[in-house]
Amino acid sequence: MAIPVDPTLIREIKRHGAFDVSACFHCGNCSAVCPLSDAQGNFPRRMIRLGQIGDRKRLLDAPDAWLCYYCGECSDTCPREAGPGEYMAALRRYAIAQAEPTGLARLMYRSTGALAILTLLFAIVLGAFLVSIKAPAEARAWLFDLVPYETVHSVGIGVGVLATLAMVTGALSVLRRFLAGSGRPAGAAVISALRRTIAEIATMKRHRDESAAKAGPWHANAAWSHLAIMYGFGGLLLATILDFVFLVLLPLHLTTFWPARIIGTLSGAVMMVGVGAAIRRRITRTERSVEQSLAADWWLLAFLFILGATGFWVEVAVTLRATGPVQDIVLLIHAAMAMELVLLAAFTKLAHVVYRPIALFAYYLRSQNTA
Repeated sequence: MAIPVDPTLIREIKRHGAFDVSACFHCGNCSAVCPLSDAQGNFPRRMIRLGQIGDRKRLLDAPDAWLCYYCGECSDTCPREAGPGEYMAALRRYAIAQAEPTGLARLMYRSTGALAILTLLFAIVLGAFLVSIKAPAEARAWLFDLVPYETVHSVGIGVGVLATLAMVTGALSVLRRFLAGSGRPAGAAVISALRRTIAEIATMKRHRDESAAKAGPWHANAAWSHLAIMYGFGGLLLATILDFVFLVLLPLHLTTFWPARIIGTLSGAVMMVGVGAAIRRRITRTERSVEQSLAADWWLLAFLFILGATGFWVEVAVTLRATGPVQDIVLLIHAAMAMELVLLAAFTKLAHVVYRPIALFAYYLRSQNTA
């Protein structure tokens, strides 16, 4: 079946990152050097071709873009300097923007100004919402003189619902696309694909394998910094859940739940080590994959760094029983940024934590069906 060429697709993808993949003449070098290329040898060349001819459906239906960890080998050795690695990174941003229904991700990726304005607006709304439910009545008076309590509360809940629906809708849309045409897989195949997906996410073995050949200290290795950030952030989330359960839900009348405090402290330290290593890599530009950092890349690292720093500040203040307006402001910043980071997951690079596992699951499931 003939497929009409649509040159507008490449232009759309280019707006989500810098590359010159139009220079590609499909020599196959990128597939030959890619450590993640499969036996068919069409990764990432197939994705480049689909983008060039404008086959939007097959491009978004394929999980391949999420299988790439952007080691930069393809771009370093491309004889045409077409930037296939940069293309794959831009394609992931484009896929995030296409998956969520509101259009906010598209704005945040295309415009640094829009990213800053939307971040600030979310911060103001979430900060006001936290004040409306947490601060003493006398401290909230100035806010409610400007905006009625009902408005603040309703807008805060509305933002949360909107962000949650965007993530759920995007995840279901991506899952449906990736599994289209797979038929009804056998239960054993599904369980096997789930196991392989969990093992890969937990260990990042594919990522570590493609990084193993690179010389240098551990903090220059992208896989290890990603693992530290992932486990650190996950530990902080676990500590938050434990605190909520034992200090709020259960009638135990505890003021401190020490297991959660210990888990949170250790996890925060691990995350900060990973974030620091990732920031260092981007500042020093030691690899091709970090030569071109977009505002969206720095946004996530800045959020995680500030979240970790304010979290340790709050922990020290609680331990020393320090009180005052400075501690209140830091706590408000920490809580608002934590909420914002989670709520904006569907619109930012944090969406990787949802879409990559779905793509890996679909890839492993397909590989079993074609074996």
